[in-house]
Amino acid sequence: MARLDTIRALEKRGLSTQLAEKTVELGYQLGTLKKCPLKKLEKDFYYKEILQLIDVSKNNSIDRDDIVDKALKEGDISDGPISADQALRRVEKKLGVIWSLPEGYTIDGVLKQISRKGQVLLGVAFPINSKQFRYPFHGYVYLKTRGICYQSVITEVVSFDRPNIPEEKELLLSAHTSEPYVTFLRIERLIEMPRTIRLEEFRKMDGTQVKSARNYTQVEDSLDLDRERLRFEEERITALKLFTDMGLSKKVSLSLFTHGIFLASQVVIATDNELRNAGVPAAKLAKFRDAAAEAAAVELQEPVTSKATVKKKKKVEKEDKPVKKINKFRKQANNLASELPGLYKEEIAIEAETNKLSKNDIEALVKTYTKLNDVENDIQGMLAKKESTLPQGVIREIAVKSIKHKLKPKQIDTVIDGGIDQYIRNKVDATEAVGVIAAQSIGEPGTQMTMRTFHYAGVAEMNVTLGLPRLIEIVDARRIPKTPIMEVFLEPKVSTSQKKALEIANLIEAQSVSQLAKISTDITNLRVLIEPDMKILKTRGLPIEELAARIKKKGRLKSKMTIEKGTIILEEDAVSFKKLYLLEDKVSHLMVDGIGNIQRAIVRKEDDEFVIFTEGSDLQAILEVEGVDPTRTNTNSIHEVAEVLGIEAARIAIANELHKTLSEQGLAVDTRHNMLVSDVMTNTGSIQAIGRHGISGAKVSVLARAAFEITSTHLLQAGLSGESDVLTGVAENIIVGQPVHLGTGAVSAIYKPKAKKGKKGGK
Repeated sequence: MARLDTIRALEKRGLSTQLAEKTVELGYQLGTLKKCPLKKLEKDFYYKEILQLIDVSKNNSIDRDDIVDKALKEGDISDGPISADQALRRVEKKLGVIWSLPEGYTIDGVLKQISRKGQVLLGVAFPINSKQFRYPFHGYVYLKTRGICYQSVITEVVSFDRPNIPEEKELLLSAHTSEPYVTFLRIERLIEMPRTIRLEEFRKMDGTQVKSARNYTQVEDSLDLDRERLRFEEERITALKLFTDMGLSKKVSLSLFTHGIFLASQVVIATDNELRNAGVPAAKLAKFRDAAAEAAAVELQEPVTSKATVKKKKKVEKEDKPVKKINKFRKQANNLASELPGLYKEEIAIEAETNKLSKNDIEALVKTYTKLNDVENDIQGMLAKKESTLPQGVIREIAVKSIKHKLKPKQIDTVIDGGIDQYIRNKVDATEAVGVIAAQSIGEPGTQMTMRTFHYAGVAEMNVTLGLPRLIEIVDARRIPKTPIMEVFLEPKVSTSQKKALEIANLIEAQSVSQLAKISTDITNLRVLIEPDMKILKTRGLPIEELAARIKKKGRLKSKMTIEKGTIILEEDAVSFKKLYLLEDKVSHLMVDGIGNIQRAIVRKEDDEFVIFTEGSDLQAILEVEGVDPTRTNTNSIHEVAEVLGIEAARIAIANELHKTLSEQGLAVDTRHNMLVSDVMTNTGSIQAIGRHGISGAKVSVLARAAFEITSTHLLQAGLSGESDVLTGVAENIIVGQPVHLGTGAVSAIYKPKAKKGKKGGK
């Protein structure tokens, strides 16, 4: 009961049923969420989910704007399996209504009644066919002064033959306990929208726009606040920047957004009264409209002749000049490589553009690619004579190595024969159960893996998860590894210098105030003294003024801060000894330099170059550090790879991490099995775990899902949504007791004996 009460409480505060259930399953409550640190939430939730949780719990310790930024960069997340209740809602949530408050009703009164009784009954003046609705469905509250500001959850439509009063009088508003209505809407909760929604954003069931909201308007329920939340956030950030640049305060800018005005074009068409109601001062109205007109013209790509716009245009043209200079190299490369195939032409153009190659260098590059193309054509001719084919990547590899080792035609022919032989042997037969084979090939040796969790060759002080725990981390698609690490490779020009490697390591390693300065408490004067080590600050290129500014910003300190004789002094108006010691402790742990997530950076010599190994991971920030080679630097956080480099890079990273983890244990698994796992985990465009919250829970087959976990839930959900199972996979065919349509089961052998001569229809 306590679990259900907690889920109910989270739903009432605005969480979706799925997220509320997930939160409770992981052991979180409102009290724990309010004080929960970000690191802990990151391990269990996506950023889009964290955003909702901090809003619900009012967690002020987490920077909300930072989470919004990360959530916007985050790809689509998998919903995973859902409960029967959720399945019902998804299937039936096709119909919605827009309703306006009758006279005498107020939003505050409705909200008060819901908080007190848990629900409210609101009257509708004309009959509604209650059978056309499937519950629960959404209602949208329309206010004449603003628009649609609230979303309601309607659980029942109570209809009468004639105006009547329901038996549950306690659920009616006090002002309307004696007022009869034909229909009553049972509303469980009202959710305030981040901004006002205009009627035009809704469509009726016939597809036409909603132009007016009377007492009751049936609409296609296309607005899901859980899905639209991030879109609202993006609009809010855009509106704040746009309107503050036009000279309005942050408060007025936010007010405009909540009133449904977040674009410059909306300002142009809005009336003076609408803008005044949103908080725009009358004195700034004309100037604001002019600025909005110019911005709207840019927004709509219309020509503007004002002086300000002309100046802006000239500035943009100046900024575009370097781009034209870079494009010159590409143009020159395209001209010189015009006779080569398109792929080679593009590679040469990219190389020329990136490295700003001279004409002579481009010509040399064209000669190399021309020779490569000739050898490839020769190989294609040899393959045609043998009536065989090879993938283009293999052909190119043979050509490159042939040029490198100066192979003769007979030698190339021998290499081709070997390549064809390997290619045929490595091809997968049609209808082969590759998934089952891959699962067996990885799962069986995986049972023999050790449980070593912490080890790193040559670096005793660094912890790294290896063995079975690491394998589980990868296939479960954990958002943050237990021990996140990075291998930071340096550019060739600095990779051989230990001094330079140590400088970069110091630059990226996070530094707290206590590492940069001596912190003490002046009991006599009731203040905190911070005495920086000037040598360390000089080495890191950090002036004392900058250090003081970072301390104030990072710690969100309201204390009075002064700098006297190389010492930063913190003072407060009303302070006790306890507050003073708490302030000292808070300041000492503040990370003010380096990259926040990098707790430690160690330099090791690998072959002929120095490599930096980090404890902690922040790929985006590391790649921006001068001297770091972005083509080789990697992290063991696959989600971070996906966010920074894209899903294709994440696919390769998963396959590499699986191979690395297995090979470290002395287990030889064909890399194709690892590649299949990585393909399946990323083929939707986002990383999915191999489990009921990912791939297994998203299988098309109902029986396959039910065979994995929570059988009854899957079967009930499938029954509610009317799913069918065509029995194409392995598990579902085994369950029903028929041959699997893979391997030998994919072929049917039919024997039809011939009749003996001279014995037609005989014995």
